[in-house]
Amino acid sequence: MKTLLTPKNDYVFKSLFSRDTEILADLVNCVLNPPEEKRIVDITIKNPGVLPEELTKKFIVLDIRARDRLKNEYDIEMQVRRYDSYPKRTLYYLSRMYVDQLNAGNDYQILKPVIGIHFLGYEQFGEHPAFHYHFSLKDTRYPELVFTDDFSFHILELPGFEKRMKNWKEAPLAEWLHFLNHAHEEGERNMQEQYTNPKIHKAFDALQWLSLDEKERRLAEVREKALKDEVSFLASERRKGREEGREEGKEEGRIAEKIEMVLRL
Repeated sequence: MKTLLTPKNDYVFKSLFSRDTEILADLVNCVLNPPEEKRIVDITIKNPGVLPEELTKKFIVLDIRARDRLKNEYDIEMQVRRYDSYPKRTLYYLSRMYVDQLNAGNDYQILKPVIGIHFLGYEQFGEHPAFHYHFSLKDTRYPELVFTDDFSFHILELPGFEKRMKNWKEAPLAEWLHFLNHAHEEGERNMQEQYTNPKIHKAFDALQWLSLDEKERRLAEVREKALKDEVSFLASERRKGREEGREEGKEEGRIAEKIEMVLRL
């Protein structure tokens, strides 16, 4: 059998979880850990498809936009590349999701919460001893004082999970994070022995079928190449910026020397 595709490829992640809302709802529930009466039982995908030509565009985000039965809005994505504007881009996306709910003349009361859930293939906050971060609008001195529940954001660092969560078995969220990290390496026997969550077994079956589809494999490879090209482009831009900075520094130094010479005359 061919090797399995990895869910850490954002195209594979979106294809896998947007095709089966049952496994997506379980993943979201494991991240949010809501009380039983607020668990998501039904979720609708708002942007299910990916056009092949989109896969090679620079900096395109292959996220999953979803809505639950209470009309809460979700932005769920696998983010595998690091770039400086990630926090601003994330804030912009979630803000747009909130604003787009409201048409001219509507009452603000109709606005529903927006929730971001991002799985990172790198450590955004590597200096901190955690892998799951939850941001919301609270007072800095009195965190129990919540301004509103309408805006929250979860970051889950997959490498951080690997380093810090050794005893992961039978913990609902940990099982999902281990699956995202290692599903492409697992065999059927390991799946049966390691995972207790039946939804993860269902996700593994779906990943197997996805991996057998030649068209899906080609699209995943196209996306992987595009992501590598982005990384190379960003590295090149950083090198270019450093070189330009050095040249500007040299020029400023030459100007300063000339000014000093003039002042000595």
